[in-house]
Amino acid sequence: MKLKNDNLMKLLTSDLEPKISIILPIHPETPQAETNLLAYKNLLKDVKKDLELNYPRREWNNAAKNLESLILDRNLWNSAKKALLIFANNEQMEICKMEHTVLAKEHVGNTFLIQDLLLPEENIKRPDYLLNISRDRIHVFDINSLKEVELEGLHTRFSDYYSDFDANSNLNSGSYGGMTANYHGHRAKSEEQQKDQKIYYQYLDNELAKLHRAHGYTFVLAGLPETLDVYLNTYEHSPYIGGIMRGSISNLSHAELSERVNDYFAFERVAEVEQVKNDVQAADRKNRVINDLSIINTALNNRDVKSLVSFNDGSSYSVEHNKLLIKSLINKINCRVLYTPGDNSYPSMNAILY
Repeated sequence: MKLKNDNLMKLLTSDLEPKISIILPIHPETPQAETNLLAYKNLLKDVKKDLELNYPRREWNNAAKNLESLILDRNLWNSAKKALLIFANNEQMEICKMEHTVLAKEHVGNTFLIQDLLLPEENIKRPDYLLNISRDRIHVFDINSLKEVELEGLHTRFSDYYSDFDANSNLNSGSYGGMTANYHGHRAKSEEQQKDQKIYYQYLDNELAKLHRAHGYTFVLAGLPETLDVYLNTYEHSPYIGGIMRGSISNLSHAELSERVNDYFAFERVAEVEQVKNDVQAADRKNRVINDLSIINTALNNRDVKSLVSFNDGSSYSVEHNKLLIKSLINKINCRVLYTPGDNSYPSMNAILY
C-alpha cells in the first residue's frame, strides 16, 4: 500500500524522536464535539506525561505546542469522519481523517502507530457521488455527506433537457436537445417514453464522461432494475462508474441512506479481505510465507518480501509490527492491515516472499 501524502510519508520515515501518535475515535454529530475534544485533551495529557518522564523538553516542546493548538480548532472536533490519527515530532505534525472506527490510544516512543492508515477501506478510492436513476429524473448525492447536490450544467430532470417532454403524457412533439422531432400526434406512450429515455441517457452518459475527464469524478449508480438495467445495458463499462447499488435510494431518509451506503462499502471490504486471505493461503501452499518477526525484518532489509499482511483483531497496536509496516513503506513494499475480529486462523504478521 502506498501513502499518497508526501508530507505524511516524510514524517513517518523521519529518524527524529520522540514520535507521538494519538488515535482518537470521533463522534461526528455536532453535539458530540465537546466529547471529542475532552477525549483528545485526556490523551494529550497522557502524551505530555510520557514526554516529561522520558525526554528532555527541548526534544518535544514544539510538538507539544502544535498538539495543544488543535484544541482551538472547532472544525476538527466536528469532523464528519469516524476517527482522527495525529502524528507529530518536534519538527512536523500531520492529521489523518479515517473512515473506520478505532480504539482511543496514545503512544510516545521510537515509532509511530500506523496500522490504521493501511486498512483497505482507507486506501481504496471512494466514488465521489451517488447517482440514482429513476424513470424521468436523476438524483445526485455527495458520497461523504449523503446530501443531495447539483452538479453544474447537469440536467437532472428529463423535462429540463427537452422542454416538451412530459412523463405523464402520450402526446409529444417538438424539438429534442436541438433536434427536430420527426413524429407528431397521438402515439403509444411506452414507445415514446423509451425514445425519450434513450435520448436523455445518451446525454447523461456524455455529461458524466465529461465530469470524469475534467475532474476525475466517479459515481455509484443506483435505481430500480427496470431503469438502472436499461442504462447499464448500454453504458455499463463507462470509466465514470465506480460501483452499482441495486434499488432506488431517492426516497430514503438520511439515516436509511447512510445504512445502505455503509452496507455497500462493508460488502466491498469483505470482498477485499477474502482476496487477501486467498493470496496468503496460495503463497503459503508454495512455502513463500514467513511469520517470525526477526526473519521478516531481515527479509525486508534484503528486499525479499513481495507483500506484508498484518491480521489484527483491532484491539492491539504492536510496536514491533508497526516498525515492520513502516519499513515496508520505506522500501515501497505493498503492505496491508486487515482487522478480522474473532478469526485467529492466521498469524498476526505474514510476509509473502518473491
